[in-house]
Amino acid sequence: MRPAETWALSPEQRRRLLGLLSEIGLGIVSEARGPVPLLSFGRRVLERLEGGGAQSVPLPHFADALKRVIREMEDERLRVMSPTDFLGVGYVYNAGDPETWPIRSSR
Repeated sequence: MRPAETWALSPEQRRRLLGLLSEIGLGIVSEARGPVPLLSFGRRVLERLEGGGAQSVPLPHFADALKRVIREMEDERLRVMSPTDFLGVGYVYNAGDPETWPIRSSR
């Protein structure tokens, strides 16, 4: 078995890809009307990308990759909160919508 060929995204391709991820992610959070557990978020992203077909990547690993990408993409709205680096642990939310924040204060 030969290794998979790797390729790099152009800056424009990267911008478009991250924009698509943000659009998909914000849609998922909006539909849930609250914070979305990372594993559920990952499953829903896979469903949208694969059209509901069979899962081709282990969900915990995919969700963890999403956690890292969302943190690094510096989107103003789509955010992830995770108190740990454990695989698949965290919540995805819209920073611009307090109704979706993982923690609500009584203040």
